[in-house]
Amino acid sequence: MVCAPSLIPRKPGERVKNDRRDAMKLVRLLRDGDLSAVYVPSVEDEEFRELVRACVSAKDDLNDA
Repeated sequence: MVCAPSLIPRKPGERVKNDRRDAMKLVRLLRDGDLSAVYVPSVEDEEFRELVRACVSAKDDLNDA
């Protein structure tokens, strides 16, 4: 599971950090369902996105000409 660090809930004033505390916090959040997974595209998905971007760019270039 991959989670965006910006989406991990934090309490105000929570400053003391170490690996053990971070691990325990992540376990609690995962157990309680408070973590959101982020999608990591596969190589094929990225290649398809590049192809779509190239097609859109070519279409825009033709329309601008």
